[in-house]
Amino acid sequence: MIISALVIITAGCGGSRSRSAPGTAKRWHIIILFLDSEPGCDETRQGILEGLHSSGLREGIDYDVKQSSAQGDISMLNMLVDGALTDGADLMIAVSTPVLQAAIQRGRHVPTVFDYVANPIIAGAGESDRRHLPWVTGVYIMSDFSGMISAIKECNIGVRRIGTLFCPAEINSVYFRDELVKAAQNDGFDVVSVPANTSGDMPDAAMALCGRNIDAICQISDNLSSAGFSSVVKAANQAHLPLFVFQSKQAESGAVLAIARDFIDAGRSTGAMAARIVRGTSPAQIPFQHSNATKIIINMDAARRLNMKIPQSLLSRASQVFSQ
Repeated sequence: MIISALVIITAGCGGSRSRSAPGTAKRWHIIILFLDSEPGCDETRQGILEGLHSSGLREGIDYDVKQSSAQGDISMLNMLVDGALTDGADLMIAVSTPVLQAAIQRGRHVPTVFDYVANPIIAGAGESDRRHLPWVTGVYIMSDFSGMISAIKECNIGVRRIGTLFCPAEINSVYFRDELVKAAQNDGFDVVSVPANTSGDMPDAAMALCGRNIDAICQISDNLSSAGFSSVVKAANQAHLPLFVFQSKQAESGAVLAIARDFIDAGRSTGAMAARIVRGTSPAQIPFQHSNATKIIINMDAARRLNMKIPQSLLSRASQVFSQ
């Protein structure tokens, strides 16, 4: 997913740190490392902080938090993890697949919790939810591709050929593209995918996608397209194509419909996992958790611009409906 990147790293308590409350042996220094600020990442970070706060741990006594961004540069992630270790890491939470990979490769077996990850197995975190690297655990989020295809069919606008951009450099992006293809083919849809490797590629790639005789754009969630989503919206509007997405904030930004996982809810679960580790539970004892809470978000203004009627069956199930 690009997913944007987050690492929560806790540093060991030095002599200058205050003694923690009963039940913890030290104050944990938590560093949140993330690839870039974009809606999915921001919601995830919000949820993680909420999960820590609601765990009963006390910020400033049981833990403290620092955040650092790679400013969208994946090549900086190794340095970001190295910097966290130099700062005295006790625990890492890697939010997004690229950050998880960097944390696994360079984290020196420091306990690591992940979030905003499409598939931790292909990222190298383990063999299954219960058989995984002993210092790694976390929450992963698979987009609801079958739910999206069903929603597109429910709109009854004659869509049979959908397009998406993907980033070949992100294994999570390739994985999501392939899963969209599987879900679409099961319902007789064709999928056209166009690669984009950098943010500078996004405008041309989006325009090229719209020129591939597609009926709609169904944009998968990854780090590159999340950061460059405005290019997708612009191309879809110019081509007068409906845009379907997997992040709730993207519906506010111009998409007609989002079938979105709840990143804040997933983040809360991740924060709760981090709290368990702070209290002494080994990551090896915590299975990976799949977050599947889903929201339907509809942008009626975008639908009206396309003369598209949203069926009542979808409206009645929507968590949010935007309309001026």
